[in-house]
Amino acid sequence: METKVIRNISLAVVLGAVACGANAQSSVTLSGILDGGIRYTDSRAGTTYSMANNGWYTSNRWALTGNEDLGGGWVTYFRLESGYVLSTGALNNTNNILFKRASYIGMRGPYGNLVVGNQFTVAHDVVYNFDPFNLLYPVVIPLSAATAGFIMNNDVKYIASVGGLTVRAENSFGGVSGDFNAASSRALGLQYQWKWLRVGAAYSYRTILSGTAYQPDNYFTSGAELTFGKLRLAGGYMNDNEAQYSPVPDVRTLNYWGGATYDLSPTVRIGAACYITDLPNTHGKRTLGVASLSYALSKSTLLYAEADYTKYAGSFITNTSLNAQKIPHQLGVAIGINHKF
Repeated sequence: METKVIRNISLAVVLGAVACGANAQSSVTLSGILDGGIRYTDSRAGTTYSMANNGWYTSNRWALTGNEDLGGGWVTYFRLESGYVLSTGALNNTNNILFKRASYIGMRGPYGNLVVGNQFTVAHDVVYNFDPFNLLYPVVIPLSAATAGFIMNNDVKYIASVGGLTVRAENSFGGVSGDFNAASSRALGLQYQWKWLRVGAAYSYRTILSGTAYQPDNYFTSGAELTFGKLRLAGGYMNDNEAQYSPVPDVRTLNYWGGATYDLSPTVRIGAACYITDLPNTHGKRTLGVASLSYALSKSTLLYAEADYTKYAGSFITNTSLNAQKIPHQLGVAIGINHKF
């Protein structure tokens, strides 16, 4: 499997180099992020120290990106992005998909962007701006995994901006024979920027396989961001309702969050936020508090420290699929180094 992966990576790099040489107006860039650290957790189940993850501060990744200027304000571009576990070198997904994080091609022009392929959802794009940490600490903070699918295959997305208004729309084709709606997803997102204030919302409708049939899932999110110089305030709301067969009640998940970051200096940033996940149909609740400190050694490298405390209640304790060890609370601390290239 490792040989196959290396062969695929080599082929991608060679093809990128050939494309770059074929047209003087084209460019291909290799970039990525390396995030290495250690996390300590303490709960009723005991204490643990862990490095085996996809990155504490950001997800580890490498990417090939390219673009070509077609003239007249039109540009084509692509992205092939792969995630990996720094401590082992393994791919960060159990299916061993090389470009699981992104594989798309797009065209940008006077009338907006059209992007086709495997990419982040509209909900993810909108929530990114309304999370106090901009979706950092993905292993700890629950928002990325809760954004209506996170990443979609077979996705067509359109993005356009007029003044301070940005509109996003997408359709992910399910590919199920004889049923256009099965396994598909459609979404619409709106954001408006006015000086120090940004507000936005997104709605997604998709069908998810439940047993032998596809059931509807309705998702809505909204949020706001306020920036006053070095201080940034952000917060939002999610409501996800997945239909079930009667008499099983629908699975409804609510998320609320809010927090702030402040730049003490050009190199030091502090932040704190609270995230609440509520399961009203099963009386479950999870409350997470996060505090963060980062210090930039350069434009590419920073050191970070994060502390979090999680309290569980109701079905978040009794349901082993949500909390395998049925712990009532947990303390976590992570420190590490993050480098971009």
